[in-house]
Amino acid sequence: MITNETPEEREEFNRVERESKAKQESIRGTKHPTREQLIAELDVAQMLIRELGDRLAKLEKPWVDLTKEECFELCVKHKNESFSLLVAVQEKLMEKNT
Repeated sequence: MITNETPEEREEFNRVERESKAKQESIRGTKHPTREQLIAELDVAQMLIRELGDRLAKLEKPWVDLTKEECFELCVKHKNESFSLLVAVQEKLMEKNT
């Protein structure tokens, strides 16, 4: 489970998963699934693959560093306050990478 997902994303994923399980049970209940049942199951599988791919892409977001200009600006602004500078750098990096 991805910890950065929103409640809406979690609910949508759970809804799709419930739908998929229901369709799987329906298909397993018959000896020979129909072409339509197999196509419906494939549609659900493709939707889940797209959803997981989107989530994976969000996790693979590249790290963004501060530019030299941003570092300089922060150093000037917090020149006599090392802790304040550290906090400002951390906040700026979080802003750029979330």
